[in-house]
Amino acid sequence: MNFSQNFFELFQLAPHFEVDEAELSERFQRLQRRIHPDRFVGQGAQAERLATQWATHINEAFATLSDRLRRAIYLLSMQAIDLEENPSLSGEFLMEQIALRESLDAAEKSGDPQVIEDFIAEIEGDSEQVAKAFGELFESKAYDEALQRVYQLQFLKKLMQSARAAEDRLLGY
Repeated sequence: MNFSQNFFELFQLAPHFEVDEAELSERFQRLQRRIHPDRFVGQGAQAERLATQWATHINEAFATLSDRLRRAIYLLSMQAIDLEENPSLSGEFLMEQIALRESLDAAEKSGDPQVIEDFIAEIEGDSEQVAKAFGELFESKAYDEALQRVYQLQFLKKLMQSARAAEDRLLGY
C-alpha cells in the first residue's frame, strides 16, 4: 500500500463527487480486513505500528469520502483550492442565511414538531440541490463556483444540526 495515494486511489475509485456508497463501503471493509492491526500481532512492533497507521489512514479516507461535504472539500483540495477562514460571500447568500435562521426560530417557537420536521425536509432538499450543483460545477472545472457551493453546504449542514437540536428540545430528548 502506498501512503502517497489520494483517497480515491486508495479505494480504486475515480475522483468524482458522486460515489457509489455501497461500493465505497465494500472496498473499505475489504481494505480493513486486509490491513487490520490484529492481523499483525506478533509480527513485531514495526509491522504492528505500520498496520495501525494504515488502518487510521483508511478510516480517515472512508470518513472523508462517505460524507459529501468532506468529499467536496477534499476534491477541491486536490485542485489546490482551500476554503477560506472568512470567505467573501454574496449579499444574496447572506440574506438567505438570515431568512433561514429566522424560519428555524419561528419553527421552534411554534412548539409543533411537525413544523420543524417540515423545515428539516426543506433543508435536506436544498442540500441535495446544492450538492448536485457542486458536482456539476466541479466536473465542468468551474472551481470558483463549486467553492461557493461548498460554503452553502457548510451553512446548510450547520443549519440542519441546529434544526435537529431544536426538534430534540421540542420532543424533550
